[in-house]
Amino acid sequence: MNCFGAEHLRVIFESKLGSELNTWKQLAPLFFSNFFHKNDHIVRAGESWGELCFIHEGLLRVYYSDSKGREVNQHFYERGEVIYPVSDNSVCKFNIQALESTTLMIANYQDLSNRNAINTEWGQIELNLLKSSFLKNAKREARLLIADTENRYLWFCREYPQLVKKLPQYQIASFLGVTPVTLSRLKLNTPEF
Repeated sequence: MNCFGAEHLRVIFESKLGSELNTWKQLAPLFFSNFFHKNDHIVRAGESWGELCFIHEGLLRVYYSDSKGREVNQHFYERGEVIYPVSDNSVCKFNIQALESTTLMIANYQDLSNRNAINTEWGQIELNLLKSSFLKNAKREARLLIADTENRYLWFCREYPQLVKKLPQYQIASFLGVTPVTLSRLKLNTPEF
């Protein structure tokens, strides 16, 4: 495993734990580093997926394809975030794609989950990772359900200012549930952040 990636991963896990990770020497060997080029897929819908992926560098998107083949962005994940299967079913229902060159630190999720029984530290880290993921998704869902188009865009600009600059307009539009044309109009009528 890449030294810098391993150190970054340890720091993130310790921040989720709230203290020094005493069992890092047992967890570290479970991870390996993997590089993905821009537009590579980490997993596609229908494939088996059972890995925890820590983003050491890069940007991922999770998206679904609707019945007409249109891609609908569910979320974006950036450096320092973790993405992993949260159901017992190992067949993925969505796609995960690198939006820029990305380095992931990857471990088999089941191997890590098996550590819960003997490693209370990993259990606490996993619980806090799940909480973070839930809160991130809950914020987006609330905006989609209760905010009008303009307020969804303003929220995105406040919540993800770095992505406003990085992402193509059609990716942001898909995430906000609007067309690129609608987003273009919004940008013309909305003050810059």
